Amino acid sequence: MIPVLFLLLLALAALAGMAAGGVSYEKKLRRRVAGQFGRRPEEDYPLEDIPAYCQLDPAPAIDHTTWADLDMDLVFRRLNSCQSSVGEQVLYAQLHRLSPPDHWEELLAHLESRPQEREALWLVLARLGKRKGGYSLPGFLFTPVECQLPLAPLYPVLAWLPLAFLLLLPFFPWVGVGLFLAALCANVILYYLGKRRIQGDLDALGAFLSLLSTCRKLENALTLPVLREELDAALSPFRPLLGRMVGTGVSGGADWELCREYFRLLTLRDLRLYRRSQKLMAAYPGQLRALFEAVGLVDLAIAALSFRATLPQWCRPEFSEENAFVFTGLFHPLLRDPVENSGRFTKDVLLTGSNASGKSTFLKALAVNAILGQSLLTCAAKGCRFRPGPVLTSMAVRDDISAGESYFMAEVRSLIRLTDAARQGRCLLLIDEILRGTNTGERLAASQAVLEELHRRDCLCVAATHDRELTGRLGGAYHNYHFQETLTEEGVQFDYTLREGPANTQNAIRLLGLLGCAPGTVRRAEELAKQGEETP
Repeated sequence: MIPVLFLLLLALAALAGMAAGGVSYEKKLRRRVAGQFGRRPEEDYPLEDIPAYCQLDPAPAIDHTTWADLDMDLVFRRLNSCQSSVGEQVLYAQLHRLSPPDHWEELLAHLESRPQEREALWLVLARLGKRKGGYSLPGFLFTPVECQLPLAPLYPVLAWLPLAFLLLLPFFPWVGVGLFLAALCANVILYYLGKRRIQGDLDALGAFLSLLSTCRKLENALTLPVLREELDAALSPFRPLLGRMVGTGVSGGADWELCREYFRLLTLRDLRLYRRSQKLMAAYPGQLRALFEAVGLVDLAIAALSFRATLPQWCRPEFSEENAFVFTGLFHPLLRDPVENSGRFTKDVLLTGSNASGKSTFLKALAVNAILGQSLLTCAAKGCRFRPGPVLTSMAVRDDISAGESYFMAEVRSLIRLTDAARQGRCLLLIDEILRGTNTGERLAASQAVLEELHRRDCLCVAATHDRELTGRLGGAYHNYHFQETLTEEGVQFDYTLREGPANTQNAIRLLGLLGCAPGTVRRAEELAKQGEETP
C-alpha cells in the first residue's frame, strides 16, 4: 500500500511541476507580447530561412538588385515584430509586392481600434512561435516531394491488427500471442522504414498541424467578419487534421513521452497522419495557400501597426495618375534621428552635391517609401503622393571578379535593367552616381544619352551625380536639386537638407586639407584644378 501511495504522490508532484512550468511560461509569453507593441525591434537573427516563401514567387515586383541596393533586409528587420515564423515569411514576401493584401485597410482600422483583441491575436501567434519546422513549411506545403512509403495502403489495417489478435487470446492463447507479436514486429519494422524516409518532413508536418490549430484559434478570437470568413474557408478542408499531433522521434526522457512514442510506433500513427496530410494538401492547394497567407496576414497587420507607432510620423500615401512624386516631411525609416525633406518632383530630377552630403540616403528614402507605400500603405512622411508602379534602382554597383566583369560592365548591365523597364512605363527609377566607372568625356556623353532616353519614357527618374556639367546639358529636361555642406575651421558640416537648383560649390580639395592631407599636395591639387578651368 505504501509503495503505491508513494508512486501516486510522485506522479501528482510531477504533474504539479509541469503545470507550474506551463503557467510560468505563459506569464512570460504574455509579458513579452504585451511589451513588444510599439517598440522598435532590436533583435539580431539570421535571415537565410525567412525568404523561403517569397522565393516561390517566380516574378516578384521588387527585383534582387533593387532589394540589395536599398538594404531592404535592414528595412525588413526594422518592420519585423512578427510573433510567428509564418508572419515573418509573409512580411518578407509582402515587401516584394507592390499592392496591399486584400482587406488591408479594413483589417488595420479594426485592429487599431481594438488593442485588447490585437494583443489576444498576437498571443495566439506567439504560441505558434518561430520553431525550426515553421521555416521549412513553404517547401513542405507548396513544393512537396512525394515519398513512397512501404505498404502504405495497408497502414489502417495493420494499425488494428495487434488489437484484433489480442481478442483471440481467450480462445486460442498461443495462436493469439504469436500473431500479436508478429503484428507488433511488422509494425515496428514498417514504422522505422517509413519514418527514415520522411524524417526530414516530420518537423514541418508538426508545424503544419500547429498552423491549423492557430488558424482555428485566430478564427475564434478575431471579430472582423470578412477575415473570419476567409479563415473559415481556408481551414475547412483541413478540419479533419485539427487536434492531431506528430511525434519527433523521442528516444528517451519522460515515461509519458516514451509511452506516446510506443503508441505511435505500434499503430503507425505518424505514417498514417503523414499520408492523410499529403492527400489533403494535394487536393486543396488554393485553400492551403490562402490559409498560410491568412495566418501570416494577421501577424503582419499587427507588426505594421507596431511599426507605425515607432515612427515619429507616418502617413497613408495618396496615389495619383500624375507622373510626379510630391512629399512633405519625408525621411528614411532606418534613421534614428532623421532629417525630414520636402519636395515636388513633377518631372525628372538631377541631384548634385558632394560626397556624404545626403544624396544616396535621400534616394533610398524615396525608393523605400515608394515600396512601403504600395505594399503596406505606410510612408515615413507627413504627406506623400505619387503614381504607383515598379521601383528600380542602380546604386550599389559592384564588379564581379569571379565572372570577369569590370565595374563599368556591371554599371552598364544595371542601367540596361532600367532602360528596359522604362519602355513599359509608369516606373520610378533611381540612379546613384551614373557611369562613374569610365573617363570623364565618355561618362558625360553616355550619361547624357542614357538620361535623355529615360526622360522620353513615361517614368520618373531621379539621378544623383557629381558631374555638374550634366545640370546644364539636361537643364530643360531635368529639374535640378542639390545637397550642400558647410566648411569651417573645425571641419565639414552637413545639414542633409534638399534644396532647389544645382550645386554651385566645389569643396573636394578643401576637404583634403581638413581631413589631414599634406599641405603641399593640397596646393598642387588647387594649381591643377585652376589649370583645368583655364584650359578651353
